[in-house]
Amino acid sequence: MQVLNDILNWIKDLKSHQIFWLAGMAGTGKSAIAWTICSRASKDPKIIFGGSFFCSRSTGSVAQRDVRCIIPTLAQLMARQSIEFGKALAEGLSRDPDVLHKQIDAQIEQLLYAPLLTLKESPDPVLFVLDALDECGGKSISENEESHRIVSEMLEALVAFSVMPVKLPVKFLVTSRPETRIRDTSVSDKTFSKILRLHTIEKDQVAADIRLYINTRLASSPRLRRQVAEQDMIALARVADGLFIVAATALKYTLGAGIDIAVVRFQKLLNSSRESLIAGAVAPLDSMYTLIVEEAAQASENDTERLPDMLQLLASLLSAQTTLSVNTLAELLNLPQIILRASLARLHAVVHVPDDDEKSDLRILHASFGDYLFGRAPANIRVSKSLGHEVLSRGCLHVMAERLYFNISQSRSSYEWNSKAKPDSVVPSVEYACLQWIYHTSNLPDPSIRDKEIKDIFCPRFLFWLEVLSVLKRVGRATAMLLLAKSTVSDINS
Repeated sequence: MQVLNDILNWIKDLKSHQIFWLAGMAGTGKSAIAWTICSRASKDPKIIFGGSFFCSRSTGSVAQRDVRCIIPTLAQLMARQSIEFGKALAEGLSRDPDVLHKQIDAQIEQLLYAPLLTLKESPDPVLFVLDALDECGGKSISENEESHRIVSEMLEALVAFSVMPVKLPVKFLVTSRPETRIRDTSVSDKTFSKILRLHTIEKDQVAADIRLYINTRLASSPRLRRQVAEQDMIALARVADGLFIVAATALKYTLGAGIDIAVVRFQKLLNSSRESLIAGAVAPLDSMYTLIVEEAAQASENDTERLPDMLQLLASLLSAQTTLSVNTLAELLNLPQIILRASLARLHAVVHVPDDDEKSDLRILHASFGDYLFGRAPANIRVSKSLGHEVLSRGCLHVMAERLYFNISQSRSSYEWNSKAKPDSVVPSVEYACLQWIYHTSNLPDPSIRDKEIKDIFCPRFLFWLEVLSVLKRVGRATAMLLLAKSTVSDINS
């Protein structure tokens, strides 16, 4: 792939720009490129791979959404690669231990630039990779605005790093969507950065790369590869229209069905998208998402599952505050675990479903799917952003009704401290319900629809709820949650 070669050549050219901005719309393969560069750099003896940070708004990890974690993380990773850097970093932290709480430009200067001076004579470049900066953000508008401000400040600080009096053999590969808050920084100035916009690459080159990707994936199943015609692979690459995620989603959908019906699914998938290719850059992806959701909700002879049920499930995953386990979501949706897993089995093309029902790693695979469901999907599939909150708000109250009881902490005496180990009775569904019930309720268009349930379920169990917060060491959140409840639920004082 030419893009990979260009980036690797840039890394090793110490006379070139220190910053490489790789820009592209969702699904163009930015993260795949970043991951591949990290993999190759870590194995190249002529490159010192300092570290990487992959931002993600769909992950359950708060750190991966928090831009303030980026520089400390890179400094920590670099300290593992270089003894000299580690010693200089430790000395700097001993002189100023509060640097972790300072502005981002001070962090870059003290946590990266100053310790990296120890490597100023290195013949090998030091590489740092920052992927998907546009996905840094919080759950609220104010948190997003603050994250966006810090991202802008960080990019300006990286530019300042590159023009310092002592030029270091350091390279920063930055990937993001070409969003305004990033385009408006100096990173988008060719004076300071080498810039590659993926959507400007020749379509023939991108199509060739996608065909290579498709061929490589199909090669993992020789029997299927023999049955897929060359023109079908070319057609899928054309349908992808420059979006690697289209090809990836198509193959996951096809291969996940089993070899016996994979060929049929492959051909059906292509047919469903051919007529909508000219409708816009995201049309092929949207057509694929539409097909997957509609097929996932189709009822068989012995199945009564309907599309609204499937949409409620997807909306819940998109609105959840953290990644959940299959067991936890089953309780929140008041469904038998086996029924929920059967529903999820049809959504593997767009949802990551862990094999372990207790592993909290159930999540939508890509942010573009949420964008599609909330905004671009056909009317029969489109969901409101409040639907997931409605389902989870009801689910949280249901779990509290079923699970909260006196002495849930299993304490021997009210005068003793809670055990350091979380009791078995405080299962993940209880933890989620107690921490998030008011968040989901407050995001309803009309929170008063929960008044009666809150009066009948939450109020009588108020002390049991506090007991759970105590076990979780989150009692400090109680005041803020109750104030939010008072402002949104009309019957909270009853």
